[in-house]
Amino acid sequence: MKSIDIILILFLFEIFMALPGETYSQNRFKAGIAAGMTASQLGGDSLSGYDQLGFSFGARLSYGLGKKYDLTMELLYSQRGSRESIGFSNSGLQATSLNYLEIPVYFTINDWLMESGNYYKVGLFGGLTYAYLISVNTSNPILSGRESEFQDHDIAARVGVYYAFTKNITFRTFYTDSFVKLIEGDLFNTDGLDSFFWTFRLEYNF
Repeated sequence: MKSIDIILILFLFEIFMALPGETYSQNRFKAGIAAGMTASQLGGDSLSGYDQLGFSFGARLSYGLGKKYDLTMELLYSQRGSRESIGFSNSGLQATSLNYLEIPVYFTINDWLMESGNYYKVGLFGGLTYAYLISVNTSNPILSGRESEFQDHDIAARVGVYYAFTKNITFRTFYTDSFVKLIEGDLFNTDGLDSFFWTFRLEYNF
């Protein structure tokens, strides 16, 4: 069932990517690719700190809504989860790794126009992201044996900023906080498992 859902998500994104068609030359659609790192943690698994590092990469498509505004949709593979901090009494071996296929949609306010290159230098953005869980792996005793209880679907809020080095190269960072309990029920002093993480990435804009 998971493979069918993933194929459907990819198919819908392909349709969206094909929408620009003949209007692409009007410069309202802009496509790009992105790759970077995530730093994440889970609320309710007894571990604290953004110690779980992972990868995030994929494709993006933006549509200009005006001189300073964009609407963007992306298709990303992202890794998140949690990891025990390394210390005198901690081995750092307890970890949970979650792999997602993710579709964010967000609104951007751009500023600091570089007229020579016809691009904006900085911007602020926010929106929502839908994620589909591909796989779970955990060595945390609180979560071990409960892998099948993880929710397949996740909805989260996202807010961040970007800085463009050139018209083609951009650095983007953002914070993501889930609305969905990844596992329902009593855990470590909580009523469910929460997910939140930072992403730091570079983008190439075509």
